[in-house]
Amino acid sequence: MEENKIVEPTGFYPRLVTFIENNKKSLLIGGLVVVVLAVGMVLYNQYVLEPKKKESQEVLAKIQEYFKLDSFDLVVNGGMGLKGAVQISSEYSSTKAGNLANYYAGVGYLKLGEYDNAIKYLKKFDANDDMIIGSLALACIGDAYVEKSEFKEALEYYIQAVDYNINELTTPIHARKALNVYIELNNFDEALKLVEKLIDNEDVPDDFKSELKKYKGLLEAKSGKFDNDVNSK
Repeated sequence: MEENKIVEPTGFYPRLVTFIENNKKSLLIGGLVVVVLAVGMVLYNQYVLEPKKKESQEVLAKIQEYFKLDSFDLVVNGGMGLKGAVQISSEYSSTKAGNLANYYAGVGYLKLGEYDNAIKYLKKFDANDDMIIGSLALACIGDAYVEKSEFKEALEYYIQAVDYNINELTTPIHARKALNVYIELNNFDEALKLVEKLIDNEDVPDDFKSELKKYKGLLEAKSGKFDNDVNSK
């Protein structure tokens, strides 16, 4: 008489049933872990993250009011019960308000003449595709480098600010700064390239294009382009 043999089930579903039967304890523990983690995430979001986001927005709103009043020492360092942008940046780093506090801290330091700190916080700021503030932050880094007489570094950020978002509001401001630095560095050829690029860009406002055409004539004269054109004829 043949001994009874255990016959392994075939097919996916029977094998799945057998696997569950053989691993009930492990699966139960694993399932509980997943449930606990999921509940923990929900509770963390509800009772920690959300209140923190709300709180960070409230404290940043106060900073923004002082920023409008040009009270930059209060903006940066706080005081009179007010948290400064530097403190907000640290305490609420995981929130949008904490990130935006980097911008306010950077600009505040720039206005206070603390250029290294300005660069530090402006570089920490993530614009998150905000085209206006993003370009302003880059230009402010350029401003800080100009104040440090580090013109090549300044130019790098001014050009980034120009390219970040071509528009009628900020492009003329950033482009003028870039052109001034090019002239300071006697780099007339690159300045001319920037002018020609902007003149050809349909997003640049017409009134600024008229100004750029005057720049173009000046730069062509300084770069010797007129002399070359005359000699080639």
